[in-house]
Order: sequence, then structure tokens, then C-alpha cells
Amino acid sequence: MDEKRKARSTPAVLMEIIKEEGLLAPYRGWFPVISSLCCSNFVYFYTFNSLKSLWLKGTAPTTGKDLTIGFIAGIVNVLVTTPLWVVNTRLKLQGAKFRSDDIKPTTYTGISGKTYQLKFTTNI
Repeated sequence: MDEKRKARSTPAVLMEIIKEEGLLAPYRGWFPVISSLCCSNFVYFYTFNSLKSLWLKGTAPTTGKDLTIGFIAGIVNVLVTTPLWVVNTRLKLQGAKFRSDDIKPTTYTGISGKTYQLKFTTNI
């Protein structure tokens, strides 16, 4: 964990990252973010509309029914797209400068390429 950045404000940490890693550092991993977001929105929208058309066949929609369908669509979305967000996070960490010797950086080839886990070591 980065102890020096832990208790500081978001703008202060952002400025420090830009100072240490360059102006484009906050945008590291933007393509995997867009890819994951597109997939996530598609899954949610498709699931919501499919469930709504199946459940409401000829009946009037209500707020309660829409909220229930939205809740179920959200669960499906999270279950289906979580692996994309895990890869997304790992891709964003690629190239980051870690202040802890316990974190070993790993190189990834892309969101659909071969990936490896970040290695965390502990000295117990």
C-alpha cells in the first residue's frame, strides 16, 4: 500500500501522480475502461429490456416492477462483466510506479491478451 498517498486528498494525489509519472498518467488504461464500459452498458440494457418485455407482457409498467427489473439486470451485469473490470484494473496499474517493494509490476498484452496476476509478497 502506498502509505504517503493514503491520507491525502484526491487532487493532491492526482497532482503528485502527474508530477512523478507525467501528464498522461491519469489516463493510463483508458481503452480498456471504454471497452469494459461498453460491454457493461450493453449487458445491462439488453437484460433490462429483455426482462421487461417478458415480465410485463400486456400489463402496465409500474415503478416497483421497473426497479425490480433494474435490480436483477444490475446483478446480471455485475456477474457477467466483473472479469472485464478485473483485467481493466490490472491494465491500468501497468506502468505505475509503486513505492512499496512488496508489489512487483507485471506486463500485460491487452484486455483480450494473456494476463498475469500482480504478485504481492509478504515478509512474515
